[in-house]
Amino acid sequence: MYARNQLLVTHKFREFLLSALLMSSAVSLATVVDSIIVGRLLGSVALSAVGLTAPVIYGLNLLHLLFSVGGLTTASIVKGRRDHKTADQMFTVSLLTGLICLTLYALVIFLLADPLSAALAQGDALLQEQVRAYLRPLVLAGIPLTFSFSLAQFHRVDGNPRASAVVALTANAVNLILDYILIRFANMGIAGAGLSTTLGYLAGTVLVLPYLFSKKRSFHFAWPGKKLWSRLGNIVSVGLPKGLNQGTSLLRATVLNTLIMASLGSPGMAAMAVCINALAITAIFVSSASDAMMPIVGTLYGEGDAIGMRATAKTASRVVLLASSLMAVFFLAWPQLVGGWFGIVSPQDLAVMIPALRMFALSLPFYAINSLLQNFYTTTGHEKMASLMAALDGFVFVVLFALILVRVDFRLFWLCYLLSELATLAFVFIMSRRLRRRESLSGLLLLRKEEAGALWEVSIPAEVEAAAGVSEQVIAFGQQNDLPPTLSNRIGIAIEEMAVNTAIYGKEKNKNTRMDIRVRLTDDQVIISLRDNGIPFDPSLAPRQEESSLAYGGIEIVRRIANKFEYSRHLGFNATVLVFDRN
Repeated sequence: MYARNQLLVTHKFREFLLSALLMSSAVSLATVVDSIIVGRLLGSVALSAVGLTAPVIYGLNLLHLLFSVGGLTTASIVKGRRDHKTADQMFTVSLLTGLICLTLYALVIFLLADPLSAALAQGDALLQEQVRAYLRPLVLAGIPLTFSFSLAQFHRVDGNPRASAVVALTANAVNLILDYILIRFANMGIAGAGLSTTLGYLAGTVLVLPYLFSKKRSFHFAWPGKKLWSRLGNIVSVGLPKGLNQGTSLLRATVLNTLIMASLGSPGMAAMAVCINALAITAIFVSSASDAMMPIVGTLYGEGDAIGMRATAKTASRVVLLASSLMAVFFLAWPQLVGGWFGIVSPQDLAVMIPALRMFALSLPFYAINSLLQNFYTTTGHEKMASLMAALDGFVFVVLFALILVRVDFRLFWLCYLLSELATLAFVFIMSRRLRRRESLSGLLLLRKEEAGALWEVSIPAEVEAAAGVSEQVIAFGQQNDLPPTLSNRIGIAIEEMAVNTAIYGKEKNKNTRMDIRVRLTDDQVIISLRDNGIPFDPSLAPRQEESSLAYGGIEIVRRIANKFEYSRHLGFNATVLVFDRN
């Protein structure tokens, strides 16, 4: 009965996964449907123009993800360490820096739209006009995108998992509706598709404003002062792997689009657009699992909870492998159907697109597992490994194999994605093995090993009977590790009283309330971490009692016998830390 399980963290992952899935579906499907509308209403040339703007879109996403993911992850980690002041500074710096950088980026692209569209179209006058018309209104979307989605992500971690999904669904619903109206009825052509995206994200911005002015939010604006560059450096280092994904995608798209235009022209770019959209559909599940995993793993990493991190990663890996494998089978079996969605029906275009999509589909399961590992490494202190994966998979390997395959047989060009994913996975296995030899790390996830006997963990239902049994178990753990009997008894009493309090008061709205309890020994201290999914309750703020009072389930006793008593609320959990000096 008394053992650690993963029910709390896996339930939280599923809760976050649902909102992340809705958000990712809204974003990715909007991109896909956007391309379908353009292809069906404006033809394959317009679809090719959308594909040619990919480097600019990757640059926009680079800046957005660099600061939003970096800020959210670093804030989650320091929240796990109960450093709320630093978390507020991370929130402030990431949001404001992202807005400034996206504004400058939009201004530069808008002013250089003419030469940039000429370079992307590579001399094709018709394509150049389409690219320019699409690009100018679209690039302005970065400003409301980073504001609305970044705030929505913080709102999700702040105990409202549905917030980001609502913002994404609204923004992209407005985008798609306006897409059809502006192209079909307002006769704006491809410019209408770009403008509708910007207006959609503006609608999302309106929805996050209530959170910005809410008194209940735990993330607040706090200027870091002299620590600005230090905070910004932390955000960038953690967000860099995500940013590198987009940066290398920008470079990759530039090189690969040049190869395709030189050999296959517009039909090749239409096939590339279909492959990109196939990736976007698969990314619904991969990104959802990663987005659900990262704030949870970040908080658990801050707490030092290796079991919880492994459980979250295991659950996420099952989701991405199953989903990506099913999508690969679908694209392999019905490529012509997928091409028809995007208006690719001519024999000339289908002859290029069908083998391209089938070869590209083979890479999807390996892309999923590489993406998940990269996000996990980003969150758990292995940013260099994650950045190397982003650079190798996003540009070095895929371009290298593309150049080789072009010389062998251009029909095999599309296998460059599969070979790149396999080479990246081999790199991860080799590097992780070397790191495990040098440091005290375990497994492919590269988590730090706990010293034998230094950690005791248990998961229990929030029930009085279970609390009493835990007290006996932890006293026995103390005796096994040569703790003084008096200290072992104090620890047992503290855990029992806190667990009983949760059993009595924490189940008012959640009858399935559970607790995770961790006792960690250091040379000088005994650190007790208690986590539950009951109603929000800060025991450190409970009214002080008289010496003889045992009210509030013995909280007053715990406050008197513990050397340190801290509480925080994150991920929708009550998290309490008790510290006892071993001396």
